[in-house]
Amino acid sequence: MHDQVLAKLEFPAILDHLARLCRFSVAGEKARELGPSGDEQDVAYLLDVTSEAVDLLTEFPDVTIGGARDVRVLAQRAAKGARLQPAELLQVLDLVSASRNLRRAFLRLPMVESRFPRLLEFVDHLAELPDLEADINRSIGPRGDVLDTASAELSRIRRDVRVAHSRLMERLNALVSGGKYASVLQDSIITTRDGRYVVPVRSDARAQLQGVVHDTSASGQTLFVEPFEIVELNNRWRERQLDEQHEIDRILDALSDKTGSRADEICSAVEAVAAIDLAMAKARLSFEMRAHRPALWHGNSTNPGGHPEHRLSLRRARHPLLDPAEVVPIDVDLGEDFRVLLITGPNTGGKTVALKTIGLLTLMAQTGLFIPADDTSVVSVFPAVFIDIGDEQSIAQSLSTFSGHIRTVIAMLRHVTPDDLVLLDELGAGTDPQEGSALARAIVSRLLELGPLVVATTHYPEVKAYAFATPGVENASVEFDVTTLAPTYRLMIGVPGRSNALAIAGRLGMPSEILDAASGMLDPDELRVDNLLQDIRRRRDDADASRERARAEEEQARALRGAAERELEQAERARREARSEALTEAERELEDARETLKRLRRDRDSLQITREHLEERRREVDHAAERVRTFRREKINTAAPMPRKKPIASGDRVRVVSLDQEGEVVAVDDGMADVMLGALKTRQPLGALERIGRVRDEEARQPIVMPASSGPVNLELDLRGYRAAEIEALLDEYLEHAYRAGMPFVRIIHGKGTGALRKVVKDVLSAHPVVASHEIAPANQGGDGATVALLRGS
Repeated sequence: MHDQVLAKLEFPAILDHLARLCRFSVAGEKARELGPSGDEQDVAYLLDVTSEAVDLLTEFPDVTIGGARDVRVLAQRAAKGARLQPAELLQVLDLVSASRNLRRAFLRLPMVESRFPRLLEFVDHLAELPDLEADINRSIGPRGDVLDTASAELSRIRRDVRVAHSRLMERLNALVSGGKYASVLQDSIITTRDGRYVVPVRSDARAQLQGVVHDTSASGQTLFVEPFEIVELNNRWRERQLDEQHEIDRILDALSDKTGSRADEICSAVEAVAAIDLAMAKARLSFEMRAHRPALWHGNSTNPGGHPEHRLSLRRARHPLLDPAEVVPIDVDLGEDFRVLLITGPNTGGKTVALKTIGLLTLMAQTGLFIPADDTSVVSVFPAVFIDIGDEQSIAQSLSTFSGHIRTVIAMLRHVTPDDLVLLDELGAGTDPQEGSALARAIVSRLLELGPLVVATTHYPEVKAYAFATPGVENASVEFDVTTLAPTYRLMIGVPGRSNALAIAGRLGMPSEILDAASGMLDPDELRVDNLLQDIRRRRDDADASRERARAEEEQARALRGAAERELEQAERARREARSEALTEAERELEDARETLKRLRRDRDSLQITREHLEERRREVDHAAERVRTFRREKINTAAPMPRKKPIASGDRVRVVSLDQEGEVVAVDDGMADVMLGALKTRQPLGALERIGRVRDEEARQPIVMPASSGPVNLELDLRGYRAAEIEALLDEYLEHAYRAGMPFVRIIHGKGTGALRKVVKDVLSAHPVVASHEIAPANQGGDGATVALLRGS
């Protein structure tokens, strides 16, 4: 695409906004360099990447690029043998650490290979350099100082430096504080000059303290003297300092060499982090614009008026640079029944905005960006987009506005192909209306022959008539409200614009006799056309109003149906709870009766109870037992609140009504089903089960990995990579399994991070009934990154 086309459609403003949403400077640079692709496979790939980024940030908003730095120049300098300074090595460490963390965060995501295959291609280029990372961490402190742990030799030298310095200061303090030179010293202080310790001596007493003069005061009254008796101590201290600097240089050279040897991997990691950050910036842009992924048109058409291979179908499309609260969405169809769309209407009515919206959304889609339109929108991939919009007057070439437009159109006609998109604003304007109208019709006819999709704006009435009579051309208009004297900005396809001059003049107070005289001068055919257009608009408005009423009634019916279903479900739940309570009460009564019967039999002799009395109590027990069996049969036969849409089959997730537990169906035969409830397998009648859905569907919506129900419970649960909102249910289920398995304790791995996961884990463990106590894990078991929970005896 030519830069001029991108500029006229304000595409650079979109890229600037995208760049501001990037968290990494390299990603921001790449964002401003983006451009639309004319290859359909490339566009599909770019949209796939953005879709994965949208899903990623929707489900896992905590995934970030961390503190990545652009260290490509540093790595290349190191590869050429340059010595990197500590602050520069810290930048390399930031990049390597961010690369490692981002890679591991991705690999911990559930079903990452199937859900994020495009992003995973970038992740594969994220370097993990543990040796380099460990060496820099061990050698360079967070403030950029070289640590004692950088090497054993450096540690030894620094001990010598401290010893030499201590001895030097002891001698100096003794010299200054002793009375021998009290009358010689200007002040009882110790200072330095040129890296050596000196004392201030009065200039008139210079001869009384032998030493080397390093400096004088501004007044000349004070000499800064290094006494001869500390020269050797100063020399030893300075020698140890030089040894220290040589060892630091050696360490920096070694770290720089190691960085240079991994320069290719480091540069590749920078590019991969930038690619991932750019994809996430595209996702953030789609969130801000409430944008959706458009479908790419792959079909063809046999309609003679339409385009054989390309379509544009935008639903509720909005210009992305206008205020979302004020912009009026438009619907556009092009390519199915016609190839040329001619938009007419008043000035400032929104024709140019509609034209730019079509062009800009097309370029956004071809760059891999979601577009601010409904998700039912369809676009084609165009190898080129041609546009003539705005004032093309050139003072240097002494060209008029008309001439500038014509030069642009001439160049366009030379290069346009049937696969391109052409956008023309105010076609034929800037000259005599009659000739301009004829020229506009001729240009449209030529474009029809060349075969591209065309959207053009005009105000010539003859062009509207031409569109009515020409196959492949369709009228459209932007609506104008005569009552308010303002455009509504609605785009109406199939309805040409009409003149509103007399109506506007009447609303503004023009005398009626002048308006009548003007109406009498109009062509009768023109009046009939205007009346016909007005009738078309009225009918269209009535149809739109009826459609809106039908949509509102449908929404209301859907809401009422949902409310009725919820009330029915609540009523059924209340009925089941009441029946369950009644069953519990009946079972309790049965147990009491049985206990009474046993006691009567045991005490029959001592209490002289008659056989008839005993038989009466036994009949009461049988009656209570029959009540319990009746409750159970009724509960099974009437368990389901609503008829099932699908029969229960193996692999379904169901609720066992009598147990109020959810499980997975593993086998179905003869009206019975085998259901796995965690590690427990039970056989239940089909009538006692409520189908929830397929197991894989549930797993796809809530990707939680738990130990296999048929195997042992793992001693530890790794929650890293999950969001705080997800882990409460996961941890609760895991603790239940561990408690039932009789485990004495478990270890919960939550990582250190910001502490959000650790707080949720602590809250759950503190309130959970099976947890006796919990504490941070020992240092050798994870420290602050894990919590050990002691379980109550099962």
